[in-house]
Amino acid sequence: MKKLEKEKRKLNKKRKYFRIFIRFFIFFSFIFLLIFALKNSNLFKIKNVTIDGNKNVSTATIKKVSGLNKGNKYFVISKKDRLEKIKSIPYINDAKISYSISGNVKVNVTERTPYYQIESNDYLIVDEDFRIIKNSKKKSDNLVNLSGFNVDDPKAGNYILTNKEDEEKRDLLLELKKNEYSLRGNIRDIELLDSIATFTTVGGIKIEFGSYSNTSYKLRMLSLILDDIKKTNKNAIIIQMEKGDNPILITDGEESKSKNNNKNKKDDNNSENKEKSYREKEKN
Repeated sequence: MKKLEKEKRKLNKKRKYFRIFIRFFIFFSFIFLLIFALKNSNLFKIKNVTIDGNKNVSTATIKKVSGLNKGNKYFVISKKDRLEKIKSIPYINDAKISYSISGNVKVNVTERTPYYQIESNDYLIVDEDFRIIKNSKKKSDNLVNLSGFNVDDPKAGNYILTNKEDEEKRDLLLELKKNEYSLRGNIRDIELLDSIATFTTVGGIKIEFGSYSNTSYKLRMLSLILDDIKKTNKNAIIIQMEKGDNPILITDGEESKSKNNNKNKKDDNNSENKEKSYREKEKN
């Protein structure tokens, strides 16, 4: 008798679980069919697409890449996938998509700004995040010229200086743009070799920056020296950042003496006083 009751309880338990399973199955089947019906109905058809923020990338390109065309079903492709496809366009930095139940889609994009150029087979135009945004046949006069290293894959959309050994070069470029040094817009050429870096200012002053060590200090000193040159109208030619304990400024009249190492004692004292004044300014 007890055995029969036990089997009956087991059977009732199985029936209970089966009824729960059937209810969940019916519920999720209904949800699936509802979503399927909504996706394939005319309710979510795209009626109009507006693109804002694009100047260098055509509206047609953004629509094609994202699949946002009039008559297409909006929810056939997820919003995340559409955004990733738009941001895969080399010139696009960020994008946002909004959709209204009336079928209107609005896309706001933020484009990348050219900052560097690298001479390769063509000119590689690179933004501040080190992404190649396009290849150009023509050299620009308004961009910072980068040289001294190889670009493994010079294709638009790829990034430069991505290897571990390029980390110091990347850090120097990032440091150079900081507002505290006031060097942004004042550097025209940057050569990044394996162990040393060299700059040229917009005014044609060559800066022998030296190694990638002690970067912050050297940039502060460089900023002070360039500011002093501007105020005193010195005819500066070269600034040597790692020739001795202090930076050395070479002007037009001192160049030949510097090259031949034939400065007299008075010149040495003048240089020493200049170097001390730069150091005092840096401390203040």
